[in-house]
Amino acid sequence: MTTEAKFKYAIKDLMKTLSIDEISVTVLCKKCNCHRQTFYYHSQDIYDLIADILLSENLEAFDRAKTIEEACNQFLLYLKENFDFYRATYLSSAKDLPDDFIHDKLRAKFLAILSKERKKYELKKLDECRTAARRFSRVVSDEFGDRLKENGTNAEKFQKKMKIYLGRAETILLPAVLTMSREEGK
Repeated sequence: MTTEAKFKYAIKDLMKTLSIDEISVTVLCKKCNCHRQTFYYHSQDIYDLIADILLSENLEAFDRAKTIEEACNQFLLYLKENFDFYRATYLSSAKDLPDDFIHDKLRAKFLAILSKERKKYELKKLDECRTAARRFSRVVSDEFGDRLKENGTNAEKFQKKMKIYLGRAETILLPAVLTMSREEGK
């Protein structure tokens, strides 16, 4: 395992029991059994490490999803598996990092699906696909963030509530967003 990977694994592990504010470079280096200089060779600070984690995350199942429903379910599974990391990050001053990550990933995936399946979704122009993807991803990503920050939540409660929300979002919200995007495209 590379030193960078050790730091990424260690901070995720520490976030299961500590808030980001309690995780110093010293604590992280002690867990990795290395010197502070080694950490600073790879990252500027803890937030830089978190950003690097988000930039390098591998979401194979999500990337393979062919429908909006499948993409949402795969992303929910990914967030549940990484619940402690995302919750701790959302509850810190670094909350914009996961918020941007989630929104960007969902927007890109929804745009790819809507663009490929334009006929199915009755979207005539690429701009309509972009608008629909942007709007739907913003609402869904905001809900992911709000649920991750919810008091007293855990991975199971988070997954249960988000499954209900996603089911409703796909049957109620997505058709409304698509209709709005079509109308604006005229």
